[in-house]
Amino acid sequence: MNVLTVDLGRSAARLERLDRQVADAYIGGRGVTSRILFDSMEPGKDALDAASPVIFGTGPLTGTPFPMGGRFTATAKSPLTNTIFSSSCGGRLGVSLRKAGIDVLVLTGAAGSPSYLSIEDGEARILDGSSLWGREKAFVKASLREKHGKDASILLIGRAGETGCLFANIENDGRYLGRGGLGALLGSKQIKAVVVRGRGKEKLRPADEEQFSFLAYECRKWLAANPVTSQGLPEFGTGVLFNLMRETGLLSTRNYREAAPLESANISGEMMTRLLTRRRACPFCPVACGRVTRYGDGPEYESLWSLGANLALFDPEKVAELNALCNELGMDTISAGGVVGLACELAEKGLAPIPVAYGDSAAIGRLIGQIAERTGPGLMLSLGTRRVAEQFQLPDAAPEVKGLELPAYDPRGAYGNGLGYATSNRGGCHLPGYFIGAEVLGIPKLFDRFAVQGKASLLALYQNAFAFMDTLILCRFAAFAIPVDYFARVASAVLGRKITWEEALSIGERLWNLERLFNIREGVERDKLPERLATFPLDRMLHEYYGARGWDEAGIPSPEKLKLLNLP
Repeated sequence: MNVLTVDLGRSAARLERLDRQVADAYIGGRGVTSRILFDSMEPGKDALDAASPVIFGTGPLTGTPFPMGGRFTATAKSPLTNTIFSSSCGGRLGVSLRKAGIDVLVLTGAAGSPSYLSIEDGEARILDGSSLWGREKAFVKASLREKHGKDASILLIGRAGETGCLFANIENDGRYLGRGGLGALLGSKQIKAVVVRGRGKEKLRPADEEQFSFLAYECRKWLAANPVTSQGLPEFGTGVLFNLMRETGLLSTRNYREAAPLESANISGEMMTRLLTRRRACPFCPVACGRVTRYGDGPEYESLWSLGANLALFDPEKVAELNALCNELGMDTISAGGVVGLACELAEKGLAPIPVAYGDSAAIGRLIGQIAERTGPGLMLSLGTRRVAEQFQLPDAAPEVKGLELPAYDPRGAYGNGLGYATSNRGGCHLPGYFIGAEVLGIPKLFDRFAVQGKASLLALYQNAFAFMDTLILCRFAAFAIPVDYFARVASAVLGRKITWEEALSIGERLWNLERLFNIREGVERDKLPERLATFPLDRMLHEYYGARGWDEAGIPSPEKLKLLNLP
């Protein structure tokens, strides 16, 4: 694997081969980038310090025609949570990097003035970006494509990233590295955009082309046969889950204080098709779950909740407008909706003079603009719900874990999912274990949502399996349809060495424990849920989970476990 490291402060770049032992132990994607971050980042260093790296990585499937594999990942210490944070994106940057002969891109240091990074066929240049700073995204994209070519893949931040909003995101070709404030990291480095052109003529060839082609064909059949990936997601996008989650009591409103009402059906995936102009697919994806409406990209399922039901706003056009505003300003919609929901509660209770109210889309839009500019009440709110709630001494009012705002699945309606939030290495996120599949969708089988015993070991298994998927890198939705053992078989075909499913799980477990060690090193607090949401015996479930993981009662990996996984 080729690793290009760019020191933005010194305008220097070097291309090196990744140590073979690291490549074998972590495969690619989330695994390799997490190991590089663990080894290269000084313990205790502030996430926004110039020396803190941001790492973009590809997986062995990136750039190959494998279905749902055309993705890349970004890994860094989150300025919002102080946890290790990996985010996966379906834009074209990963494919372009691999065509340019680069598997991993490491950015460190900070430019002396607003700049952007250009990479063409492996050559990196730091160029003046002062004319792009503060400009709308359409202008930035047009300017960069005029200079670097229409086929360039552009990674860029919005105004929220420039000002340092702690939940600013990064866009790449209409897809997003959404959570954790990675956009603030680029802004702190004074990098508005990364432009990549890779014109390599050699196709990326798997080691065993015949086996790889057969497995790709088989997996396309699995995707075509599954009703979720063949009908639900293509027709209604990720919003197809909206009505189901409301009916099962997993959607809340008004900052997690009430169950979402029937009126929420007005902003479901089915209803949002009225605004649809076209579908969008990530590279090499036959599902095409992305939505483009007349307001732009999205809104996706999470945004329908965070900017809609969560804020008691049930007009699909208003929700789409707010989603478009967040996209333009470059901020994560889940965190934005979460912090605005908290602001509405504070205003409603007379605790803060913030001119906003549930259901008032105009006031919400103005507040989102202030958050991006970090002016007025937006200065405080740009720090995220945890810091706001701490300032008002109301920690129970902040629906977050480890500083990351919770998504659209209420943990009071699915206990295994709640345990997943508490133990997630990146904070309040459903994706690392995605236990909603087992508790609501019946994938691979349906479990009692309110059962307490017996889920911890299964959650740990899911977390390990999905961590392995993130090394390849595969879209999480692939697991809806493709049998899990295929992931090891695909890895074997593309890498040219036999990887059993047991070894795949071990690789995932190694990655999960490595991330845990990073968080312990950085002083991240213990696993817990907000008191408002911890209505089930979480401590009992954590005890079982730590036992399944081979950790002690404080959630720290045992020396025996670390030795078994060959970890420091």
